[in-house]
Amino acid sequence: MEKKKSNLAFLPTPAVGHIQSTVEFAKRLLLHPSASGQLSVTFLLTPAAASLFPFLVPPTNVEIAVHLLPDIEVPTLDATDGIEDLISLYFQLYAPHVESALAAISASAVIIDLFATAVIDAAKDLNIPAYVFFTSNAAMLALTLHLPALCNELPEELWTFPGEVKVSGLAPIPAISMPCPLMKKKNRCCTCFIYHGQRFKELRGIIPNTFWAIEQQVLSAIESDKSVPPVHPIGPVLCVDSAAAGGEGDECLLWLDTQPAGSVVFLCFGSMGRMTAAQAAEAAAGIERSGHRFLWSLRLAEGEGEGLPLGFRERMNGRGMVLERWVPQVEVLGHAAVGGFVTHGGWNSCLESLWHGVPMVVWPMYAEQHLNAFMMAADMGVAAEIKADRRLGGWVTAQEVETKVRGLMGESEEGRKVRERVREIKEASRAAVDIGGSSWAALEKLVGELLSEREE
Repeated sequence: MEKKKSNLAFLPTPAVGHIQSTVEFAKRLLLHPSASGQLSVTFLLTPAAASLFPFLVPPTNVEIAVHLLPDIEVPTLDATDGIEDLISLYFQLYAPHVESALAAISASAVIIDLFATAVIDAAKDLNIPAYVFFTSNAAMLALTLHLPALCNELPEELWTFPGEVKVSGLAPIPAISMPCPLMKKKNRCCTCFIYHGQRFKELRGIIPNTFWAIEQQVLSAIESDKSVPPVHPIGPVLCVDSAAAGGEGDECLLWLDTQPAGSVVFLCFGSMGRMTAAQAAEAAAGIERSGHRFLWSLRLAEGEGEGLPLGFRERMNGRGMVLERWVPQVEVLGHAAVGGFVTHGGWNSCLESLWHGVPMVVWPMYAEQHLNAFMMAADMGVAAEIKADRRLGGWVTAQEVETKVRGLMGESEEGRKVRERVREIKEASRAAVDIGGSSWAALEKLVGELLSEREE
C-alpha cells in the first residue's frame, strides 16, 4: 500500500520578507531529490498574510496549498510596545485556531515563524513535531537562545552601557550594536524575545537561513549546546522578485544597461525602510559629494514632503537615478553595472547581495539590523558599517555617507578587503546549495526527518 504524503504546515509572519523567504524554503523542500514526491505543503495564512500572499508569491513550479485562518480581533500597534510585541501577541491569539487547522489538514509537522512559538503547545497537543524557520542569521539565533541567561547580566537600558555583550561563537558585541527590540530590558519587545529563546529549546529542530561558510564559528557553538535541538542551516534561501514590483522595474534596469560595469552604487532600504525628509537631504548631499553613479530607491516616512535638496535631480541627471518606489532588488543586484550596495542590513537583502557578489555598506535602521551591520563588518568581513547615531533616531551625516560610498567603490583598503571577501563568499554561497554542499546535505537530512514523521 502506497504511503501517504507528509503534509507540512507552514505558519509565516504576515510580513513581506518572512513570507517570501518561507515560500522559497518550502519550494526547496518539495523539489529536493530525497523528497521523491512524498511531501506536500499547506500554508496557514492569517487574513493579514493572505492579503499579501498573491502579490508576493509568483507562479511556482510546485503545488502549495493554502488554508485560511479566521479573522479575529487583534491589538493595534499603538496598544503594544512595538512590532515584535504585536506579532508575538498576534500568534498567541491565533494559537487555538492554528491547532484546529493543523488537525483539519492532518499535518505531519508544522514549521513556524520565529515569532510564533506560542503555537508549539498546539503541536504538542496534536503530537506532531514543530520546527522553526529562522529567517535571520545564526548570530541572531545564538543571541536569542542566550537571552534568558544573558538578561540578568545586562542593565535595564543599553543606550549608554559602555560594555560588550558576549555570546559563545560571536565577536563581543558593543551594547550600542544590539538589536532594537533588546535595547530596553523591561520593554515587551525584549521580554517576548526572551520567551522565544526559551521556547526554541522545545522544538524538534531549528532551520536558520544561513550557511556554514559564512557563520561556521557561531553554528559550531550553537550545535555544541546540548540544550538546543538540531540545527539545519539550509541557506541561502533567496527571495524572488514578484508582482510586488508592480512591473515598474524596467526603467531602472534599462538605465543600468547604459552604465559601465561595476560603476553604480545601489541604495535600497527594504520594505519598511523609510527616511525623514531631513535625513534624505543629508544622504543626498553625501551621495552627490561621493562623485559616484547611483540608483536610489527612496521612500520617505509618511507625511514627509520632498526629501531631496533643491536642484539635486537636475545636477544628478545622467549620473544617478532616484525612484520613490519599490524596485526589483534581486535583478538590480544581479546587474553587471552594480558595484556596491548601501542596504538597511535586513538578512534577506544581505544574502541576495552576497549571492551576486556585491559588496555592502550597511546602514541599520530597525529590527536586528544593528547586530547584522556589526557582525558583517567585524566578524564576516563582507561589509562596511555606517555609523548611525541611535540616540538621535539613527541620524547619519552626509560626511559618513560620502566616506563609506567612496570606500565601498574602491578608494580604501577596507573596500578592497571587503570586495575580496565578498567574491569568496559568493562562490561559497552557491557551493553550499549545490548538490553535495553543506546546505544541500542539511536539507537532505531534514527531509529525511520530516518523511519519518508520517503515519504508515
